[in-house]
Amino acid sequence: MRIIYVDVDTLRADHTTPYGYHRPTTPHLQALADKSVVFDRYYCSDSPCLPSRTALTSGQFGITNGVIGHFGAAAQFRLDCGHMADPDRPMLGQHLGLAGIYTAAVSVFAERHRAYFFHANFRESIRATANQGDEEAPDVNRAAIKWLRDHAHEEDWYLHLTYWEPHTDYTQPVEWTERMAASGPAPAWPDQETIEHHKAETFGPHSALDLHSGFGPRSSSPVPHNMPDAVRDRAEFEHLINGFDGAIAYWDHYFGRLMATLEELGIADETAVIVSADHGESFGENGSYAEHGLANEPTHRLPLVFYWPGVTDELPDEARRNDALLYNIDLAPTLCDLLGLGVPRAWQGTSFADAVRGEAIPSRDYLVLSHGAHTYQRSVRTRDHMYIRTFHPGCFSTEWEQLFNVTEDPHLTRDLLPDEPELAARMRSHLAEWIFEYAGRPGCLPDPMQSTLQTGPQYNDPVAYAAHLRDTGRAHLAERLEANLAHVTVPVSWHAPEVTFPADLRGRWLTSPGFAPMIETLMRRRAGTDAAP
Repeated sequence: MRIIYVDVDTLRADHTTPYGYHRPTTPHLQALADKSVVFDRYYCSDSPCLPSRTALTSGQFGITNGVIGHFGAAAQFRLDCGHMADPDRPMLGQHLGLAGIYTAAVSVFAERHRAYFFHANFRESIRATANQGDEEAPDVNRAAIKWLRDHAHEEDWYLHLTYWEPHTDYTQPVEWTERMAASGPAPAWPDQETIEHHKAETFGPHSALDLHSGFGPRSSSPVPHNMPDAVRDRAEFEHLINGFDGAIAYWDHYFGRLMATLEELGIADETAVIVSADHGESFGENGSYAEHGLANEPTHRLPLVFYWPGVTDELPDEARRNDALLYNIDLAPTLCDLLGLGVPRAWQGTSFADAVRGEAIPSRDYLVLSHGAHTYQRSVRTRDHMYIRTFHPGCFSTEWEQLFNVTEDPHLTRDLLPDEPELAARMRSHLAEWIFEYAGRPGCLPDPMQSTLQTGPQYNDPVAYAAHLRDTGRAHLAERLEANLAHVTVPVSWHAPEVTFPADLRGRWLTSPGFAPMIETLMRRRAGTDAAP
């Protein structure tokens, strides 16, 4: 079997045609969906980029594989020891390779995130350009189509392609943005009242007034033709959405060229094509704009269009949608099932191959979703509700707990926590049970989200950001930020101090209540006027 896995960074499911979007962003993806199974409730177990792709290819949750964030101890993959992959927990590509499948990738992901273990999935790994990220679709296609021409006559290969559109910044030619703007109105939410609230009461990287802040404050758009400087009104929001939709349409155009190449080579009906994403994107939900910094619905819900030749193209229309609650870690065992391979014992996903075959499958009662870049959060997703627990807010204006009815309130505008205490307690218990299952039993390693709380998420400099808030007339928000982090007062390094003598330590000594008497006693002893006990 020939298999192409198309990994589209930041592709929000409900901005694509197969998921009912009103703008024609993805006609070529829709053409694939017409002969595929489309999965409506498919979620990344861990977000954003590094945790998601690590979970996908390791078959394990981040709480187990070690990667829940983007840097430091939170981003350290737990490698097995020895000279070969542990047969109980190989990477997906290693497992396929041992079964005689040639594995290759066109992706700069390993270099972009220093995730060199990702290369273990592939016998051949190609970087389409010298860039360390943000390659454009024409560059990826150039390398991918060359690879396809070289290998079209061969059987049994797996090709992983990483496209960076529509991740910010939106760098596509402006005509794609204009084309989407002309194709139909922007989504009606958030309205101006909501935007005004976000301007006044929310803060953090990629919030309404700090749209381009990441590693530090940045007030102007790097691509003003595709993204505004900030989201201060509906016009600027529409400009932002036009850029996002334009980036999706730009990717879809090149995806269509990739599909045309399969037709040209005569292998379109013999090649499985699976299209998904590493995560989605928030556009106003929880006050976040053009970012994937929370364990919320728009960040964790993924598109999944699954074409398997000789199987999905024979299905009746009613079998082409599936709404079971699924994780992206379910993909690896599903591929094994469809290929007739055994599933490694330590993988934590469950095959949904029967759904690919058009059969009904049971749905999980709930999912647990983890985020570790702009914040540390975990959420519990049932069919209707989402409970979000914040472990570290970073510099973002999130609450410690929230509860939403996503079915009735898809933009997460009404927190039900005060009104639904029994439901909140049940969701908390689901989260606790899940943590105990994967990090609270004999043989479990520590939960990396708990063991790195002192360091916190990567995009997090509260001192600098609080100063920025004050400099821009938002002192009340700076005070909220500082209050959120006030309990973090004793910096203890996970392994060893990063500096020999922290700059503020002497000051904290000098102002501590017992310091002055201790010094007086020490000085008397040195002078010989006070005997030691």
